[in-house]
Amino acid sequence: MNQLKYSYKLATIFIALVVLACAIPGLGDNSTSQPAVAISSPSAEQKLEVGRETTVESVSVDAEGISRVELAINGETVWVDANANPEPDIPFIVAQPWTPEVPGTYIIQVNAYNTDNVAGESKPLTVEAVAVSAATVGEASPTPGETDVPVILSTQATDFVPTPAETPTGTNSPPDTPTRPSVTPTDTPRSQAFASTGFEPEGRFNEIWLELGAGNSRLGYPIGPEIVDRNYARQHFENGLMFWWDNPEDPDDIWVMDSPTAAFAGGATSNRYADTWLGGDEYPCPESRNGGPVRGFGKLWCDRPELQRRLGHPSGPELGSGGRPPYAHVQFFQGGVMLYNPLDTEVYVLFVQGDWRRFDY
Repeated sequence: MNQLKYSYKLATIFIALVVLACAIPGLGDNSTSQPAVAISSPSAEQKLEVGRETTVESVSVDAEGISRVELAINGETVWVDANANPEPDIPFIVAQPWTPEVPGTYIIQVNAYNTDNVAGESKPLTVEAVAVSAATVGEASPTPGETDVPVILSTQATDFVPTPAETPTGTNSPPDTPTRPSVTPTDTPRSQAFASTGFEPEGRFNEIWLELGAGNSRLGYPIGPEIVDRNYARQHFENGLMFWWDNPEDPDDIWVMDSPTAAFAGGATSNRYADTWLGGDEYPCPESRNGGPVRGFGKLWCDRPELQRRLGHPSGPELGSGGRPPYAHVQFFQGGVMLYNPLDTEVYVLFVQGDWRRFDY
């Protein structure tokens, strides 16, 4: 009976969210430049119980497909769900868990990212968390099986389509001793129900994949074979690193990884960007002339002030293959990507939820 009630509840939530998806302005509109996202539950000004888990239900859609959805409470990301099968103009519906720990007013916001890593955000939702009274506590306890449980109502992994310019080379003068911000860890995101693609990684990639949990891990299965013999470049910064890859298609890719320590062992944030530097002046902005990065790394750093704040200045020169082996290896998965950096003989595993880890090659 409890299972029947629970199944009925999920069906009700799903139908309600699908109706909501059809009503949200901009959902399914190919003219929008960023994902459209809206929160369907809880409602505005709703009072929540301190210490009792609730679920934040949202629906998001984008012309390129939704790759992940982040739940933020008072500006801090507390939960991330990856989309195991992003499809253009198909709503991605999730129910994400959150438990208010102390009484007070909270601002809930959901951020959705498309497969190009462009973000859209919901309208901020204000709720109040109140302490549970003794009378309320004594009235009734939830029946086992009827307690709200976080669920992904649509398990759909980012469609990382390998998509390629001149190899960056050169050196910069490292700045003074860097300082690094602290990173507050969040809950480990849940794995998705990925279906086999018929591909499995090989060599060291396979060893790491098996260590992470193979197809049952957050990486899922490869969406294609490992791509080898491509130029690459790497540069360390005060608070992270950039990795450029000569994509066999167009444009080239630049991955940006934040790192809270100088060991570059992993971090809570990583992003992929297109390399838009077309040559010419290797110093894309005045700031890059003052110990900043140059060429492709420099243009990205100059175009995005938030990266200047996040990464700081380079702590070492830009280094890479420069047209000579060894070259980089890259393999895209349903839930992330593996990057082999020959310079430091290491592998970066980047998950679609944004966090990343480094492994020895």
